[in-house]
Amino acid sequence: MNQMHYFAASAMQLVTAICLSASATNLMAQASYTGYEGNAFELSSGKMLYKESHFIHLVDNQVRERVVVYRCPNNMAFGRKLLSLGSNPLLPDFQFSDARTGHLEAMQQSQGKRQISFKLAAKKMLKQELIQETPALVADAGFDEFIRINWASLKSGKSVPLDFVVPSQLDYLGFKLKFLRAVQLDNKTASVFKLAPSGILSLFTSGIDVTYLDEDQSLRQFAGLSNIRDLSGENYEVKIDFPIKLRASYPDASAMQAAKAERLTSRCN
Repeated sequence: MNQMHYFAASAMQLVTAICLSASATNLMAQASYTGYEGNAFELSSGKMLYKESHFIHLVDNQVRERVVVYRCPNNMAFGRKLLSLGSNPLLPDFQFSDARTGHLEAMQQSQGKRQISFKLAAKKMLKQELIQETPALVADAGFDEFIRINWASLKSGKSVPLDFVVPSQLDYLGFKLKFLRAVQLDNKTASVFKLAPSGILSLFTSGIDVTYLDEDQSLRQFAGLSNIRDLSGENYEVKIDFPIKLRASYPDASAMQAAKAERLTSRCN
């Protein structure tokens, strides 16, 4: 892969994020716990590559914490992402780790800025950089909230710009989001949006397509470059389906706590 293609691929590793955090609240707050699962298939072959298990903590119907566990096809966990949402739902603090390779990505508030951390593999050096926030800055699962905030504008046909944090570049890059078409999934109307890089990078990648149900603006499908990499360090190109039947509600925080503590395997086979 030449340098420009590598840069373009790195820029598109949003992922699944899209796909897609806990803080103290007062005694009157209503806390609840939900979750959903997805299966990721290789775009070119249809082969199942991995699974995702999402656990969400809400307070007064606002997301406060997310945990995502990435699983081998045999259900053993190999990766985990922890996200915590503060005052800005578009910019969660997060940390992702992959026990197969040592791949790590993270972002947290530091000195009034955002500190991005990235390590491609266990034997590679950890790289870190501080970036300044912009009015249109979005990171990781903050993309879900960005979709909801801009839903009306997108459905009216407007292209909405955003600056998306790309940990592998230790920076953010300019993207644009637009509505493509309406589709029917599970006998429900859904909207397909395209997220694509702005400027010269648009010549090297077509971006990703994400599908959200209209009734609750929840993620239903994802297609494009994943944030999960293969053992050689290349991002998977996947289609991920998040079926309604795999959504769940939990009575308390025990499922989320178990997801945080689950042992990660260093190999899927």
